[in-house]
Order: sequence, then C-alpha cells, then structure tokens
Amino acid sequence: MKPLLLSLSLTTIAGGLYALSYPSFIGSGWLPLLFVALPFFLWRLEVAPTVKSTLLHILAYNLGLNLVGYYWIPQTLREFGQLPYFISIILGLVFSFILQPHWWLYVLWKKYRPEFQWYSEKGVLITAFVMTILERYFPQQFPSYVGSPWLNLAPYLGLAPYFGVVVFSFITYWLALETFTQLALRKMRPQVWIVFMLFILTNAFFPLKEIQSDKILPVRIVQANIGNFLKVSSEKGDINSFEAINQTYENLSSTQNGFKPKLIVWPETAYPESFYGEKTKLAHIFLNIMQATDSEMLIGGYDQDTTKSPFDFFETVFNSSILLSDNEVKTSYHKNILIPFGETLPFGPFNRQIVSIVPAVSLFARGEGTPKMELDGGERFVTPICYEILESNYMRTLLNQWGNNHLIINHTNDSWYGDTAEPYQHLFLTKWRALEFQLPIVRSTNTGISSVIYPDGSESERLNVGAKGILDVNVPLGSGQATYYQTYGVFPLVVFFLILLVVTYLRERRR
Repeated sequence: MKPLLLSLSLTTIAGGLYALSYPSFIGSGWLPLLFVALPFFLWRLEVAPTVKSTLLHILAYNLGLNLVGYYWIPQTLREFGQLPYFISIILGLVFSFILQPHWWLYVLWKKYRPEFQWYSEKGVLITAFVMTILERYFPQQFPSYVGSPWLNLAPYLGLAPYFGVVVFSFITYWLALETFTQLALRKMRPQVWIVFMLFILTNAFFPLKEIQSDKILPVRIVQANIGNFLKVSSEKGDINSFEAINQTYENLSSTQNGFKPKLIVWPETAYPESFYGEKTKLAHIFLNIMQATDSEMLIGGYDQDTTKSPFDFFETVFNSSILLSDNEVKTSYHKNILIPFGETLPFGPFNRQIVSIVPAVSLFARGEGTPKMELDGGERFVTPICYEILESNYMRTLLNQWGNNHLIINHTNDSWYGDTAEPYQHLFLTKWRALEFQLPIVRSTNTGISSVIYPDGSESERLNVGAKGILDVNVPLGSGQATYYQTYGVFPLVVFFLILLVVTYLRERRR
C-alpha cells in the first residue's frame, strides 16, 4: 500500500508541474516542465500492474492538474450557480474526472491493444500517435493539448500553419515515451533525438512572420469592464443597471479621438436586451453610435428564437454575435458549442427542474452552422464565441464553410473567473488559432484581456484584466487563402507519422 500511495502522490505532483507549463498563478508558463511531468506520468501508467492502478494514477494526475491549473473552477461555480463555497469546492474537485477525458480511453488502449513489443521503436511511435489522436478527437471541457505550451517559442513555430498544434502534441508524446523507455532499457536510441532536433531547427529556420498586407481594417475594441452583479441585474430588468451599462458602452464606442473605425466590436453578451433576428428594430444606442462614428458594429448579445412561443422561456435564446449595418441587423451567428453547467446542462428532461433550483445557470438554445459575416467593404470573418475558438477542429469547419476569410473575431466574457489565471490561460490557448490559420484575431472581452493577436503569435497593445477603455487598432488583414492545416487537418500529421513508421521499420529490419 505504501509504494502505491507514494507513486500516486508523485503523480499528483507531476500533474501540478504539467499545469505550470501553461500560464498559472506563478507566471506565463515554463515549457521545460512539460518534459519532466509528462514522461514521469506516462511511465507510471505503463508500469501500473492493474487497470485499477492505472485509473488511480490518471485520477491523481488530473487532481494535480486541477488543483494547480484549474484552481479557479470553484470561483466560477460560485459566480455561475450562486452555490455555497463548500459545495463549489467539492464540485471543483469532481472536475478532476473530466478535465482530460482522453486518458480514460487510454486505459482501454493499454488493456486491449494487441500483443506486441510496445517498448520497441515502432511500439513507442504507434503509442504516441494513438495518444495524439485520442487527445485530438475526444471532447474536453476546457480544450487544450499537450503541444500547446510550445507557444512560448513563438514565432519560431514555422510548422504550425502546415500541421497545427497537433504535430507538437505528437512530438511531445513521442519524446516523453522514448525518455522513460530508454531509461528503463538503459539503451540510447538516437533517432528520436535526431528527429527532435531537426523538428526544432525547422521551426526556427522558418519562423512565422507578421502579415504584410496593404489591406487594413480600422477596428475599435470596447472593454467596458462591467461586473457580474451589474450585468445580471440589467438582464433581469433593473432599469438603473440597464441604463448604466448602455451609457458606458455608448460613451466608449463614440469616443472622438481622431481614429475612424470601420468596425466597433463589443464582447460576449454585452447588450442586456434580446434581439429578434433581422426583424429587430434597433435601439437608439446603436443608431447614435453608428451615426457618430460612421461604422458598422459587431455586438455580443442575445438573439431570440422566433420560431418558439414567446411564453416558452426554456432554451429560446441564443448566445450570439450580431452584425449591425445601415441601421439594421445584417446577420447573426448563434453559438454552436455551449459550456456544460454554464450555458447548458447534460441532463435532458431534468434540465427544467434543475434550472428552477439553480436559476443562475443559463440554458441557451444551441446554434447550428454559421452565416456569412461580411462588412460593406468586403472584409469577411468568422465570430467564434468564448471557448469555441479553442476547438481547433470546429474552427476549421467555420473557416472552410465560406472560405476567403480575412480575420477572426472572438467575443469572450471571462468576468466569471475573478482575479485568477484563467483569462491568461484562455488568451494563451486562443493564440494557436492565429498561428494555425495565419489570420489576425480580434479578441473582445468584457473585463479583459482584449487585444489583437497576429499570426506570428505577437499581440497589439492590451486592455488588461480590470481595465475599462477602448483599443483602436489598424488590423492588417489576411490574404483569404487557407493554410495547409485549414485545408487538410490532421492528414499531414498522418503522412509524417507513416514516414517515421516506415523508416523505423526499415532500420529495425536492416539490423
């Protein structure tokens, strides 16, 4: 029992160290910790003698990850659900079971994989590929990948537009598996280190570059820093809160400082009242702003499902991105991926009863597909809302549906997470989409961090957490051409893996 407890304790520490390779409460993330924590964890999984032991080690690892990386979850549960502190702590610990669910599938892989020399060069290579695919396609509550901490090396990530973050996950898994395998066998296998160095050098010799474009879009990002109490109060009909929010947004949006925006962007669910699609009669606040600035507006707000009865309040409102132009609603995008326990519940027919007990949980209607978002000047973009931008596969779907996109605009509201590392983690993971698709990302948040992210991983000036103001940026537009990764997804990685597998097979056969 004592050896097992020691092993589980060390695995929990490994999970915490892994979390520190991302932005956390002690800094912006330390990439080398990734190559300490992950090999140790994979070693403990591989030598675990039983399925039960394997499951316990996965839970221990996720517990460390949860306590260090996701320590802000209880704070969020209190804000979202108005739950007692003790209950929020207990529910926060439960998230250890679902933070990285692909590891539970790995247990099945380990148990039912065919008889084979899994410590061989081919075996390790195949295992790394399986782990990468499991991580890639199994949904996560807060999407992140093992390869994500490589972002700290930007702009020296030249392969990102060709392979996406997924190839960095594959290399990381392969190196981690080979590290403990070679130590266990007491045998050096130089090919993995040669490939790793070539991988590093290729990324470094062909760094990502800033957009060189003659096409510029003047954008004004508005960050009103509206607290949750005022926001929720206005949404419940309090006229004073509603007028205070409107006045703040109107004053900031209409600022006369010599900058001439063509597009003004508000964050997620910024406007408290519902829109009604293209039938909406715009409030005076929008008419005043568009007249004062001669610009179009992209609003994070609520859009009513007009196909349902006005007396039905269950899943009838969409979390939306709404484009306003020429004093009317031009088009609306409805959020497709809703956050469980924040925007939807997974309990089917019991959802109505649960909402009556926990009224702060919003039950949004789920959007489907995406409309074409295009300004009068022909600038085309997609508008993922909040965590949708972290789903790389979903972003490929959005961008490929219409094509010829010039930028990405991301509405976000991170105010639920308080003074924690979450806004920095969210921004960190968002940057990967700019690298993968070589498009600038205009990121508008309620309480920070708002900025423009460029395809080389750099940023414009920021509106930091807790700041109130505007950010006026001349955004250089992308070419509209899809990257290899946008077009082919994981297929380039599959080709890369097969080449490595064939070369490894031929080397072993020759020996």
